[in-house]
Amino acid sequence: MKVIDVTGTIRNGMWSFGSLFPQPYIEEASGYCEGFGEYFYTQIKGMHAQVGTYIETPAHFYGFENSYLVDDIPIEKLTDVGCVVLKVEKDILDTGSKAVITKEDLVNAKNSAYIQPGDCVVVHCGWERYWMRDDIFFPRSPYFTSEAMHWIIEKQPSILATDTPAWENLGEDPEGFFPDFYAANILMLVPLCNLDAVTKPRVKLTALPLKVEGVAASPCRVIIKEDA
Repeated sequence: MKVIDVTGTIRNGMWSFGSLFPQPYIEEASGYCEGFGEYFYTQIKGMHAQVGTYIETPAHFYGFENSYLVDDIPIEKLTDVGCVVLKVEKDILDTGSKAVITKEDLVNAKNSAYIQPGDCVVVHCGWERYWMRDDIFFPRSPYFTSEAMHWIIEKQPSILATDTPAWENLGEDPEGFFPDFYAANILMLVPLCNLDAVTKPRVKLTALPLKVEGVAASPCRVIIKEDA
């Protein structure tokens, strides 16, 4: 059994959502307690639920009172989930614009025929290379066409995961698929890393969010297991 950690590392200077959410900052700190002496701890200033690799429920779209939250997800729904990784390499440095994930990209991906209902479908664009580029990772994230997203929805996954942080063409000309995505009750899991280490067509994914009450999203540790 090969275990692959596909969680992105939270570190200072990493990508962020710009002005949409606070920018986390990790800082060493210390204090003093009588009878114990000096002690040391870590502050994460600006920490929020969508830092690093995180899982998200439809409550992010519908509102906290109108959908289930992360602590409502049965743990068995997040453990050893059948998983297929679709490699759809995308780059933008030579184009000056965003890359687009099309239905053809997904259909022609090597492992697309292995997808089963209830799987976690992972779309791997090679975007991890920009994890420390705040000017690229989110602002120029590859996005799905409406046709591509509806192809995924029709596959009936339980989780959709990518190594990118933004699926929509944010701005003046959006694709408009999010109402259909959230209505399909699919969990979002983004952004993953180290997906090049996955070599098998079908694997098992486990995503363990922090056990926090009343949140629509949570950072989590994610692993993929593949048979030797």
